[in-house]
Amino acid sequence: MKRLLLVSVLASVLVMCKSANEKKQAYKEDAIEMVSKEIKTVETVFSSQDIRPGNLALTSNERLFVTMNPLVSPTTKVFELNKNGENVAYPNAEYATGENSIFKAVIGIRADSKDNLWMLDMGTKQFVIWDTKNEKIVKTIAIPDAVVKPASFLQDFVIDEKHNRVIIADMTQGDLKSAPEPAFIVINTENGEAKRMAQSHVSMMPEIEGGFALNPIAIDPHNDWVYYGALHSKTMYRAPASSFESDEKLLSTIEKFGVKSFSDGMEVDANGNVYVTNVVDGEIGLSTKNEYKTLAKIPEGQTWPDGLYVANDGFLYGTVDQLNRTAALNNGKEESVGPYLVIKTELVK
Repeated sequence: MKRLLLVSVLASVLVMCKSANEKKQAYKEDAIEMVSKEIKTVETVFSSQDIRPGNLALTSNERLFVTMNPLVSPTTKVFELNKNGENVAYPNAEYATGENSIFKAVIGIRADSKDNLWMLDMGTKQFVIWDTKNEKIVKTIAIPDAVVKPASFLQDFVIDEKHNRVIIADMTQGDLKSAPEPAFIVINTENGEAKRMAQSHVSMMPEIEGGFALNPIAIDPHNDWVYYGALHSKTMYRAPASSFESDEKLLSTIEKFGVKSFSDGMEVDANGNVYVTNVVDGEIGLSTKNEYKTLAKIPEGQTWPDGLYVANDGFLYGTVDQLNRTAALNNGKEESVGPYLVIKTELVK
């Protein structure tokens, strides 16, 4: 049932994006001086016919971890890529492999400043935090039923270490029947207390009829600002990370930040540059106050740039997984053609 719910919501997301073939607005040549006028193609750093990365995370020593989208019914839910020349189930087979694995449906994944890996299992509604240095579990954090809706879709999240919080972007609409009721689910990482915040705020809502709501979310490396937007919105919003103490404070500090594409992934670098995936045109872009700018195209023949991650090596990493070509999301026709990729492009200097 959980898998069917996930398939349904992703199917609708992809159908909506596939039909949104709008031409991007022409922009002034001098609007973003730091971005090259020449559009490049991303560099492929991992390619596989079998492993189909959904989201990804990199630790400070550049270990690379990916989740496998539950849509493709993966045998192994989380991988570490190219560890000692191999791709291995992570943290081990007990957690990640087989029908009886501890993980059930992991999409969201991030590493904190201590190189602990945070994995959000939407199937069991909990975070599993794993110490990648000592290879042991740190703890789990349950997501209380009181802050979850029947149609919740718990995918993307950020870690705010300054304020001891994780913030989940709950798009809802998981049952394809309810009107969107998006919200932030904010969890105190010390005591597990959770709140559902900014319920159905205009900044979380789609800008097209029948579109999908709050999805991509990012926090800057200084933990000062949280950036977000609806999947089907071309407006980027942000709020101070410190304002997630109460609904009243949060709602009074949300502001429009800039322009984005229809996007599934979002990241922010140390200089405040905000990157997004463009799921319609197959590219990585930069969002600013005045415009959306293409930075790099994904390889020819590929589709659906998904998750993004800023690494400490000067590159922005991402996944390309062709979700729109699966039979479940393509009118029963399986048109996926491997390989599936992890890509990278240089951060804006």
